[in-house]
Amino acid sequence: MSPRPRSARVGLWQIPRPGLLVASACVLLAPPVTVGAGPQLTPPASDSPARVAKTAGERAARSTRSVFLIPFANRSEDPANDWLSVGIAETVAADFHAAGFAVDTVEPRPSASALPTTDIFRAAHAAGAGSVITGSYEVVGSLVRITGRLVDVASELVAETVTVVGSLDELFSLQDRIVAGLKTSVRAEGPVLGGDGGAGSGAFPIRAGEFLLRGPDDGRWAEPPVARPGPRRSSEALGGGAPLIPVAPVTETGAATSAGILTGRPILNARRANQPPTIDGALDDLVWQTATRITDFVQVVPAEGASATEATEVFVAFDSTHLYLGMYAHYSNPGMVRANRVDRDRASFGDDTISFYFDTFLDQQRAFVFTLNGYGVQGDSLLGGGGGFRGGFSGVPRGDRSWDALFDSGGTLVDDGWQAEVAIPFKSLRYPSTDGVHRWGFQVARSIRDKNETVVWAPVSRDVSGFLPQMGLLDGLSGLSTSRNLEILPTVTAIQAGSLDRATGDFTDERQPEGGVNFKYGLTSNLTVDVTYNPDFSQIESDRPQIEVNRRFPLFFSELRPFFLEGQEIFDIRGPVNFIHTRTIVDPRYGGKLTGKVGKTTLGLLVANDEAPGNLDDPSDPVYGRTANTLIGRVRYDLYSESHIGAIFTDRGFMGSYSRLAGVDSRFRLSPRSFVDFAAITTQNRDLDGNETTGPMLDAGYRHSGRNLAYRASYYSIDPAFDTEVGFVRRRDIRRMRTDVSYRWWPESWLINWGPEFDYSRNWNFDDVLVDEEARLRMRMTFAKNISFRADVRREMERFGGISFDKTRFSYSGNVSASRLFSFGGSYFWGDQIRYTETPFLGEGSSGSVFMSLRPFSRLQSSMNINTSRLFDPLGESEVFDVKIYRALTTYQFTDRLLLRNILQHNSFSGTLGANLLVTYRVNSGTVFFIGYDDRYQQGDMLLDENDEPVYFTTDFQRTNRAFFTKISYLFRY
Repeated sequence: MSPRPRSARVGLWQIPRPGLLVASACVLLAPPVTVGAGPQLTPPASDSPARVAKTAGERAARSTRSVFLIPFANRSEDPANDWLSVGIAETVAADFHAAGFAVDTVEPRPSASALPTTDIFRAAHAAGAGSVITGSYEVVGSLVRITGRLVDVASELVAETVTVVGSLDELFSLQDRIVAGLKTSVRAEGPVLGGDGGAGSGAFPIRAGEFLLRGPDDGRWAEPPVARPGPRRSSEALGGGAPLIPVAPVTETGAATSAGILTGRPILNARRANQPPTIDGALDDLVWQTATRITDFVQVVPAEGASATEATEVFVAFDSTHLYLGMYAHYSNPGMVRANRVDRDRASFGDDTISFYFDTFLDQQRAFVFTLNGYGVQGDSLLGGGGGFRGGFSGVPRGDRSWDALFDSGGTLVDDGWQAEVAIPFKSLRYPSTDGVHRWGFQVARSIRDKNETVVWAPVSRDVSGFLPQMGLLDGLSGLSTSRNLEILPTVTAIQAGSLDRATGDFTDERQPEGGVNFKYGLTSNLTVDVTYNPDFSQIESDRPQIEVNRRFPLFFSELRPFFLEGQEIFDIRGPVNFIHTRTIVDPRYGGKLTGKVGKTTLGLLVANDEAPGNLDDPSDPVYGRTANTLIGRVRYDLYSESHIGAIFTDRGFMGSYSRLAGVDSRFRLSPRSFVDFAAITTQNRDLDGNETTGPMLDAGYRHSGRNLAYRASYYSIDPAFDTEVGFVRRRDIRRMRTDVSYRWWPESWLINWGPEFDYSRNWNFDDVLVDEEARLRMRMTFAKNISFRADVRREMERFGGISFDKTRFSYSGNVSASRLFSFGGSYFWGDQIRYTETPFLGEGSSGSVFMSLRPFSRLQSSMNINTSRLFDPLGESEVFDVKIYRALTTYQFTDRLLLRNILQHNSFSGTLGANLLVTYRVNSGTVFFIGYDDRYQQGDMLLDENDEPVYFTTDFQRTNRAFFTKISYLFRY
């Protein structure tokens, strides 16, 4: 096909055709070819030379002013847009021909498979071309994005990339700009290679300081600047590669700026694996030689946007059932490596790690996070949207670690660092159902603890309040298996427990065998149903100790049970009240859940039958044996990036009584730095005597968080009659307003960041009486080598028992983790403190906590925590109380699966002492075997009978409880 003159192209664009757009990458769609502007050619076989009728002399004469043009690929994946491919190629060819270039073009065949990159360069060499031009285009509505790339044939390096965005009506102009940008890199001596990327760099060196993320403006793409990337192996560039598209600076222009999926992200095109790797931590499998490779990373901390100081290689591949990730963390000094053999989800607390983030719905609402350390220790979590982050030790958020997924991993230390591999079954994820190509939000983050350095693949700016909008894009996932996930998890627990009968002083034992089973079935790839009978309760993980002395409000204890932890992020609503607290379902007999996402609607439905209300000793009691039923419903419609509207409903019924809650909530992202939240909830309650109450709650707030300046204003009110038996309400009868402002400087040297913070709040009850007022000034500092410090002073007025108390309080806290062997930290508060009794008074109070952690070698870890609280009465010159809780935890990891854990705990105020020994054999997140022993003691002079008389007249410790237990769960997945 000979190049046409410019006038010939007019008829080519008569019918603009709408299509679907997603963010673009320059990927070659190369079918079998014929070469125009010369003899017709067929593609050479991979084991034979190109059959081209040109002599070596002819090729040499043409190479300096000859280009080999590949028709642009249709990235819209809508066949209705295929007509653009030849048209763009013909126009580009005509423009280059008019500029004096010899042009050879490739004729596409609509259904042809991709041509190997090696064949393209053979054909280009045979045609005597000095450069290859390739590109892609995407269409949505009346908009089109075109990306062109110039590759040097001799060196196989990318010389130039140009991306333009506009309407279909501007197509001629867009093509002219593509040609103008590419021609600037073609000289008489051939393409000019810019940058310093070097061969095999695997990604363009796009730095956060140069190009940041930007969202669409009123539904249009932001046009990225033309940038000259460093040279790159075209075998990677043409096949997909890592970040390809530079992105525009952030500008705050209102809600539309970040409303929706951001454009201009770096893009990674995953390659299909011919055979799966062996997951052993060694990158010696064939798949890693052909996988897409990432090597360019930039810092988040300590120096945002600076180049990574240590080399990192990440490889991505997939097949129909799994996503495969390989990683190679290099170190200039291998002695810096922090890697320990620890239990699942524990590596991120002090080890060097690499984390992968997947926003599978590409909606910037949540992301699945997978983390590995040098030994392949697994970590997984769920990261929700709408949360700002401002650096710190890691510089990136980690998410909720209570979520567990089934996947395979392996890791090994090598001479210059560590290598690891991951195989994530698609069954372990939730993602939209589609027969086409899947595109997911994607990010890679590596932490190097010894340097307090965190680097990422997709640049992250502190000037954007949110992590999910700044992720890159994982493209090209296709042909994923449509088989449904079925999991069966039976659990058997056997306990032999003994307790002291305080009336007789005897010690009695009883056995408590128990079994249960959980079923999980994926109705679709994004909708899951869970059913449980006698759900598993965690005798393995106990509540962390909290000081309960002199507390005005109740303490909150987190959910630990696996059935209720699964999918809990769907039911979560941020606010002053925990609207759903599943620990109120004390002893469920059975339960069921439906969770997932349909289109833009996230939904969750939970039902449970609770036997706890009827667990009484007196059979004649009318409540005996009766059960309560709980229903929880949650629906949320995602509007755009980190923005939604939602509704919630809960109901708990028992013998004619009920407790109901209903309301709506919303979050709106107004700009890259600001959010607005709103919630309106009401409750209705009827007790067993028929008394009814109702009460509303209102919560609203605005938050702005930038690189330096952050501020917020909020207001909430909770009616005195507001109550829910399905949630947790710490305090009622309040109307509270709060404002705070902070400023942070970023020297990014030995002092990474520092700055002051001021906040002020007032709280009235519903009788318009001021019950609380607080003004606080705080200073924060973050240093290199994982060192942080914080100090504050506050002036408070607190009204209790009809008396207004004026208080002044001080505090400071710090954390030092400069060594992989030893870390420590703590906090201390002192100043005025109220004694909460019927006759309150103002005393001198102090409280604090200290922790220390020791890791003499990778398999052994030991930590000590001390929590204290003390109150002194200055008038009576006496000590009111002095509480100290000591907790020591030691873990020895024999193998990747077998560990021994010991916990010792002592409360000086209650006179209790506990010891817990646990052996764990963990195959994966679901298949685990435990065997343990638990012992509890109390000082004899504190043991009282039913008449509050001492049982033992001694201060020696007496055993009050003991238990032997075994627990096994085995996960069957189909």
